Amino acid sequence: MYRHRAHAQVLYGHFNEYLKAIQELNAVSRKRGWPVSTVWTEVVGTGNEVIVEEEYSDLASFAKVTQAFQSDAEAMKIFRGTAGLVVQGSAHDELLEEVARPLA
Repeated sequence: MYRHRAHAQVLYGHFNEYLKAIQELNAVSRKRGWPVSTVWTEVVGTGNEVIVEEEYSDLASFAKVTQAFQSDAEAMKIFRGTAGLVVQGSAHDELLEEVARPLA
């Protein structure tokens, strides 16, 4: 199992706009059969920090969905619309791999 997390700090006063954009992206994802995102925020830490997370069964699925997403005009229009809602330079991604058993 792989978990993709996209971190960003949303500009003050624009948090709901960002959440609505994620809801719109989730609607597109459902139509396309892609994983939907969950949105998390820190209880303490950086103000207006969001973590948008999806799960994938394997790396091939992650690569396939990423390529499809980046080639989808509807998804990219919504995604690009979030650029003006986040603090420039605050966005970063991580890809986590589940450790399901001891290593050899």
